[in-house]
Amino acid sequence: MKKNFNATIPHIQVDAFPLVDSHFSGVGHYTLGIVQAFDELAGEGKLTYSLIAPRGWANRLEKYDFQHYKKIIRSPIPNRVMRGFMKYHWKFPSDLLLGKGHYWFPSFLAWPTWFSDSSVVVHDVTYLAVPDCVEVGNRNYLERTVPFSLKNAKNVIAVSQFSKDEIIKYYDYPEENIFVAHPSVDRRHFYRRSSEEIHKVKAKYDIFSDHYILSVGNVEPRKNYGRLVEAYVQLPREITDKYPLVIVGAGGWNNEEVKEQIQKAKENGYRIINPKQFVSDEDMPALYSGAQFFAFTPIYEGFGMSPLEAYACGTPVLASKVASVPEAAGDAAVYVDPFSVKDIKKKLEYMVRETEKDRSQWDVSIKAHLESLSWRPSAEITAAALTGYPLEYFKGEED
Repeated sequence: MKKNFNATIPHIQVDAFPLVDSHFSGVGHYTLGIVQAFDELAGEGKLTYSLIAPRGWANRLEKYDFQHYKKIIRSPIPNRVMRGFMKYHWKFPSDLLLGKGHYWFPSFLAWPTWFSDSSVVVHDVTYLAVPDCVEVGNRNYLERTVPFSLKNAKNVIAVSQFSKDEIIKYYDYPEENIFVAHPSVDRRHFYRRSSEEIHKVKAKYDIFSDHYILSVGNVEPRKNYGRLVEAYVQLPREITDKYPLVIVGAGGWNNEEVKEQIQKAKENGYRIINPKQFVSDEDMPALYSGAQFFAFTPIYEGFGMSPLEAYACGTPVLASKVASVPEAAGDAAVYVDPFSVKDIKKKLEYMVRETEKDRSQWDVSIKAHLESLSWRPSAEITAAALTGYPLEYFKGEED
């Protein structure tokens, strides 16, 4: 006999701030992927959900093609005031103002609730594990925010097993109250693009080369561009002349030394391209598709979605063998020690030679890895952790 879980369909209150934030970051992409899967579950009658956003920004949600949400809740309290509540640990109950439900907070910060359960997503603890790699203001914010959130939430969602282990290590948080919901990639957006589209997008960003090595991420210490550039300029000239290094990333912080390093390399005749204008999400699939391979060499990540985006566009990946990156890149990647310029140089050269011989040698492992990660299972895990309903209910296996 099936258990009648449908007697009460759970309702999820989504903190949609990452979807309307002016800076649409990796957290925004994660939030979008989970909410799209919530929307699918809502269409199947497994749950209902509402989206909460600051009053002045709620209209930004209109660009998303969500079909089954119950309503958009416009928070009457400005976000800056809410952050003031957090800063001074004023325990203002969000559900008293916004209504009861199961509250999902996807970006480190969980507000107190009086009548509702909540889950908070802690993407990483970079600010504790490698504090020099986090801008001081952001580090101070997270050092205050995460302990505050851990006290407020019923449980925690981690984006990788590595991040789960780090949360336990640094906060002594109960293991049984942390659930892993991996990111995935939107295959409707990230797929291999045509030669015509690739050519058009490359020209838009002044990439006038048939071949290039691509790296993506903010130019900041954690992304390790200093060692990548140092390794690149040590490659044989026949390689660097044929394969410019394209770095796509926002300004970041504490990057003056890397910028000087790049400028010096350019003066010595190396083609390192760092587009000055903002590279839109719409153009990223074409840039991934046109790359000979993707170089992802950070020294720390909570997950790292870029390898999945590269794979979805059919592009092989060179990745750091540290932190959560092996979970993100899987068995399809070629791995490198990100702290060793010698090893990065060796593996860059290896990737050039191997992709020149046969790029298709990665196809089977790339396909298998992409199929192992999907937004739907991660949304089901999130919904189960948040609502207390068994995972089988959301999977449709409630026998």
